[in-house]
Amino acid sequence: MKTSQIKTFLSVVRNGSVAAAARELNRSRTTVSTVLASLEDELGVELFERSGNQLHLTAIGQSILTDCRRFDQVASQIRARCQHHRSGAESVLRIARDDAIPEDIWRDILRRLKQRFPQTSLSVYLASPRELAPLVRSQSVDVAYGLMPELLNEGYQWFRELADVRMLTVAAPDHPLSQLKRVTQDDLVSHTEITLAYMLDAQLVAESPETANYLAFTQYELMRDAVIDGAGWADLPLPLIAEALRKEQLKTIHHRSARWWKVFSALESEQAQGGAVVGWLANELEAYLETLA
Repeated sequence: MKTSQIKTFLSVVRNGSVAAAARELNRSRTTVSTVLASLEDELGVELFERSGNQLHLTAIGQSILTDCRRFDQVASQIRARCQHHRSGAESVLRIARDDAIPEDIWRDILRRLKQRFPQTSLSVYLASPRELAPLVRSQSVDVAYGLMPELLNEGYQWFRELADVRMLTVAAPDHPLSQLKRVTQDDLVSHTEITLAYMLDAQLVAESPETANYLAFTQYELMRDAVIDGAGWADLPLPLIAEALRKEQLKTIHHRSARWWKVFSALESEQAQGGAVVGWLANELEAYLETLA
């Protein structure tokens, strides 16, 4: 039984006649009749009752209709997956990322990714920046995206620097540090630092806090919200806090190191290297970050 036979059968059911099915399939009536007859011969049953130019399903034809529709759908999915494979696109992609880029930007990029590569299945894991490279190294994920400036120093091969991201030292507008015309290192040390936390050897640790008085979270977004609430000061990526700065929910403090840069990178496993979806995603992230440069 061929998929072309099933498609012809379903077209005749939809259209009610051989002539109408022939127009839909862009085939001759003779061809459609021949294909339909060959399917009935192969199955050993009559699928239609003929009444003039009209065809009506027999009882057995009606009983197999749902299965034939399912058969056609599965065949279409198989063809789509094979075409997807020939295009070089990954069938399954496991992504780890940090949250230096706002969630609404990620949602839009992933929505467009699924439109472009509908046969690619995605899993996305949110992690602290320092956890990203180990996740790729252990093959827990295929690719990671985030602020990973340490890649150059750790000998990773399959990475691509997408953009330099501006980091800003910020506090809430009514925080004591925001009231100072010039903030010294001693001023910073005297207030709570909001910093990143990450898992290291099954232990939760803070990432290089400058003070002994800190509050650590595993996500930049949680850090941002804590700073907005007045819990302390933090170094945060501009893409994530641009809106809060515009709304005057955050303020850059007057410290000599209040503006600096981190590298936003894509780190690929050897298996994912050169994949069509990975390449498209990296290009989209790079294009977005360039708008903030």
